[in-house]
Amino acid sequence: MNNGRYEILETIGTGASGRVVKARDTLIGRTVALKTLLCEFSTKESSEKFLNEARIVGQLNDSSIVSLFDVGIEEHGQPYLVMEYVPGSTLAKILEKEPVPLQRACLWAAHLARALGRAHAAGIIHGDVKPANILVNEDGQIKLGDFGIARFITQLSYSGSIVGTPAYLSPEQIEGKKQDARSDIFSLGVLLYEMTTGERPFEGSSLAAICAQILAARPLAPARLNPAIPADVERIILRCLAKDPADRFPSADELAAELYPIARREPQAPSRLRRLWNSHPALRLAAWSCATVGLLALAAIPAVKNVRRRMIIPPAPKFVSAAPRPPKDLYGRAQPLPGPDGAITKDRSHSAEKAPDALAHRAVKNPAAKQRLASVYIEISGSAVDEEETLAVFADRGMLYSATISPKAQGKPIHLRRQLPPGSHQLRVALYHADKSLHLEQEGLAEIVAGKKNRLRIQIARHSKFMHKADPVLQVTWPAAPPSSDASAHHGAVHSAMK
Repeated sequence: MNNGRYEILETIGTGASGRVVKARDTLIGRTVALKTLLCEFSTKESSEKFLNEARIVGQLNDSSIVSLFDVGIEEHGQPYLVMEYVPGSTLAKILEKEPVPLQRACLWAAHLARALGRAHAAGIIHGDVKPANILVNEDGQIKLGDFGIARFITQLSYSGSIVGTPAYLSPEQIEGKKQDARSDIFSLGVLLYEMTTGERPFEGSSLAAICAQILAARPLAPARLNPAIPADVERIILRCLAKDPADRFPSADELAAELYPIARREPQAPSRLRRLWNSHPALRLAAWSCATVGLLALAAIPAVKNVRRRMIIPPAPKFVSAAPRPPKDLYGRAQPLPGPDGAITKDRSHSAEKAPDALAHRAVKNPAAKQRLASVYIEISGSAVDEEETLAVFADRGMLYSATISPKAQGKPIHLRRQLPPGSHQLRVALYHADKSLHLEQEGLAEIVAGKKNRLRIQIARHSKFMHKADPVLQVTWPAAPPSSDASAHHGAVHSAMK
């Protein structure tokens, strides 16, 4: 290259964009890193554009940017870059061993944000911020390399394909949209997440899976993986990872201004109690024993409440599938039964017209009772159970209806009507195993309104989960439920109980 000016010493590494070797500049006598790019320029226009871009990168002056000394194009159109040689390691190799300490991670991220800010001011977008492009020298200082090269090569190839590891790309890069400074901020947010937690925010078994995570998935809060992460650092990371560029930091300089004060905080000195804790093993053992007993006592409280709650739940009713007698409402009157097609039918043999004399006397004694009742329309659908189970519907600890749900049932939904006094009622839907043990239940406060179709919809379904067994769930829409503001609002206020 360049009439033999650079003497190749050894290969440093190879990647998707080119090959890097350690070389010696025979003219000046200094050691450099020489990178040969895999692309070739077939036109004079593309060669001039590359040289202009490299000329701008060469003018960037920051201690956290790898300096560009020389640039050229070989006879066959293959470009090469002569850069500063940084002895040490890459951040990628450091992260393979362990996470970076919090303050150091914030300091490094602040340096990188400052370097990106200077590049953005010069009109250069890096486009490939990732650990493999970040060098850490022997003094622990970081330098960002490959400025604008990956993005420029992609533009020259006129290809929208993704090259290399996509875990650090922004959503707009994956979608092929226009990039700006906020795209580099997203990649830096991914890097800061990984440095502080030891995990990447977006993972997948394939390129498509990772891209889908970046486009749609909300990353797990960093403090869930590392409780030592302060709330302000978590807020900064999640803001960098916003899907919409408008929700991220508007500039890298503003991000650096947020990170530098955190990086310069004085670490908290161990308190006297902590020093005492570390110097007395017997005290530590006693404290751990007391803490364990306390935790066990706290854990027992929900278990006791659960046992008490189960003990006072009415037992699963026996259901007779052949010619069931129609259930009665709170005033002893027979209610219509659903037919084979799901329609409501009336059983005249058990109607209110043939009620016992006591019931008739009660109706005569209190003729206004009928006017004080409101209708509740119950719809039961789905049979996503693994065994024959019993479904029961309760209102204020009184049973409204029960049915046997079979996994082989293929019938239409069950429709029936029950009556309750208008007002607030505590409704509960319970699903019991064949051995009468409780399987699933949902409980809610419903407002029953007279003269209105108060609908109670119950569905037994399965919700598939990625890499998990699909378990049965109860989906219940309560009567007169308030409208929901989430994405499922058009289905009503649906509550799910999973096994």
